[in-house]
Amino acid sequence: MQIVFNRKNIIKIAISLVILLGAAVFFNALIHHGMERRVFIFPVSGSNKNKKEIRYLCANPVQGRVKYYVDELVLGPSFYRGRPLFSLGTKVDYCFQNENILYVGLSGEAVLQDGNALELSHAAELFKKNIKKNFSSVKNIELFVDGNFIAD
Repeated sequence: MQIVFNRKNIIKIAISLVILLGAAVFFNALIHHGMERRVFIFPVSGSNKNKKEIRYLCANPVQGRVKYYVDELVLGPSFYRGRPLFSLGTKVDYCFQNENILYVGLSGEAVLQDGNALELSHAAELFKKNIKKNFSSVKNIELFVDGNFIAD
């Protein structure tokens, strides 16, 4: 008699867990509807390590998906002890794609290294890595700061 009682409870618990899991998946899909999952990699202050940050960005932004991503990347991390790639105040002057080459122009603040920002060569390397990781159509990135080409 005790064995039957346990089986009934196990079945009820299993059904409840399946319903809860289904509800969690449904609410997750509902919350992120019209959003795209994007990965950002930023350095951690006081360490040589990098940390991934996941953000859900609008799937169809007015300025385009790549430009929107670049704008978010230049803004910097949102996690504690995250270092921005470029100095605060850096703006994206232009960002457009011609076939598989992305052209990005940043304002002159990018070279200042204020606010715990990275050295320009390392920042450019991580900047390009982030974009290539999220957009497979971009094979090459031409980065300009204040109109000057930044070589690899």
